[in-house]
Amino acid sequence: MGFPFISDRRLIFSAKELIMIQVKKASGDLEPFSEEKVIHSLQKAGMDQAVISKIVTDIKKELYEGISTQKIYSCIFELLKKEQSLSSGRYSLKKAIMDLGPTGFPFEKFVGELLKHNGYQVETGVHVSGRCVTHEIDVVAQKDTQRFMVECKFHNQPGTRSDVKVALYIKARFDDIKATFNQAWLVTNTKLTSDAIQYGACTGMQLVGWSYPASGSLQDLIERSGLHPVTCLTSLSQKQKQTLLSSDIVLCRDVATAKQEVLLSLALSDEQKTRLFAEIRAVCRVNL
Repeated sequence: MGFPFISDRRLIFSAKELIMIQVKKASGDLEPFSEEKVIHSLQKAGMDQAVISKIVTDIKKELYEGISTQKIYSCIFELLKKEQSLSSGRYSLKKAIMDLGPTGFPFEKFVGELLKHNGYQVETGVHVSGRCVTHEIDVVAQKDTQRFMVECKFHNQPGTRSDVKVALYIKARFDDIKATFNQAWLVTNTKLTSDAIQYGACTGMQLVGWSYPASGSLQDLIERSGLHPVTCLTSLSQKQKQTLLSSDIVLCRDVATAKQEVLLSLALSDEQKTRLFAEIRAVCRVNL
């Protein structure tokens, strides 16, 4: 099956040649194509084995030297929409989080919801008086007697990383208010540089990146909780998703319980509503 944006450069490769194909990452770096990574990403998205096998077979036919990871992702996503259209939104999770922008406020609320799900009491956008100045904290989380300052670093461009300068800035703010907090956290939707991770470990700061730590990463927390953002829903247009975000609705499971005027503002037909709620059930694995 061909896709217009890459079919003119498509070649057929042997198994040995597939190993040698270089893929361009969002950072611009090259790495060998990995069939295992494709399989793992589809498994994490909850796809069944038959669909995974078909997708892997089809995607191999679309490869060429220097293909970007973004084009591979787009191709897989289009194939998934044909194979399992209602649950394909789970595969677009990383992009869906980036689509929470351009501002970082919806991401802060989303992180707050993840923390609530894990037993924390949460407040967002809290002004806290420090020893020197007043600070606006993205998320204040509390569990038992422990109180945490959670700073959310949101990026909406692929390939961006949160580096040690971000961690240094958060540590400086924490030092001014540490009389009333137990620990500083940095939560980001992208990768963390090795220096940032090293600094966090050295200073006792909790770091959560897209794929860090191995257990308890942002991706892991989302997939285990089932708290997917509204931006992963393929049944809605970008404008409709922004309408929900503007109404402070960031979780797809909360769409069904939104105020009537919010649902009316989406201007959905009965057929579109039926498909939307079916997709929410499939993506979030909830009963509506």
